[in-house]
Amino acid sequence: MKEYKVKKGETLSSIARDIGLPDAYTLKTFHNFNGSIEKGIGNDIREGMILTIPDAHEVEKINGEMESKRAKNADKLNAKEISGNNKKESNEDQHERENKNEPKEKAASEHDGKLFVIQKGKAICDKGAKFPQFKVTSHKKHYINDDGSSDNYLAVTQNDVQFNPPAAPFGNCSLQNGQSCTFSPAGKWQKVYQNVKVMDNALITEISELQCTIGGKIKVMDHGQREELTKQNFRNADRNFHSYINPLVDLRSFVDEMDEEELDAY
Repeated sequence: MKEYKVKKGETLSSIARDIGLPDAYTLKTFHNFNGSIEKGIGNDIREGMILTIPDAHEVEKINGEMESKRAKNADKLNAKEISGNNKKESNEDQHERENKNEPKEKAASEHDGKLFVIQKGKAICDKGAKFPQFKVTSHKKHYINDDGSSDNYLAVTQNDVQFNPPAAPFGNCSLQNGQSCTFSPAGKWQKVYQNVKVMDNALITEISELQCTIGGKIKVMDHGQREELTKQNFRNADRNFHSYINPLVDLRSFVDEMDEEELDAY
């Protein structure tokens, strides 16, 4: 790693792009994780600030790790059939199911590489002016990247056609001379991902669409998912790689201290 002095007009995004990192968040995290505590930064930087940035070989390794992680997460989300049915299958049913699931060449899908949408994501109408959050009413079973403690992480299905706020969710409507939105869904969400369902309802992804009876078309503006560092991330971290990029921190001791704090909390 090395130090870099911020020039006039530069932002975290522009510097990250110049050195080959995927985004400003990755650069900010690297600086805060490897630099001194008193020099920690938020989302804004100014001319003359000193940043801790990765060398070229560190950039390459960071990008490789992130790409591998994204691929694994996508496989877990898109390859697993979700079912709320906990009935035990007979040996005959299981045998029939195994025969049907023999390896076959997977056809390309328009949903490949797209993320599922959660309740705290946002929608956009091509005739509206505001961007409401989704409202999941079809189930309370499947949470994405959460243990089930917050409804914000509920997966949005094809039957979830309500929004928050419920009244005039998209603000003023251009098809009604600028009057308040009177949203009325014309059926269910379309372009849904049929391979993953909750209570027999397919999940929507970033490319799904919903038609309003007034004439507007609703799409996904923000899927709502965010990458965040958690305690489990530190527990699963590669200690050898961590010691390479941050030799001053003993990751094993750090994780032990976290576990002790959790025990003390109880």
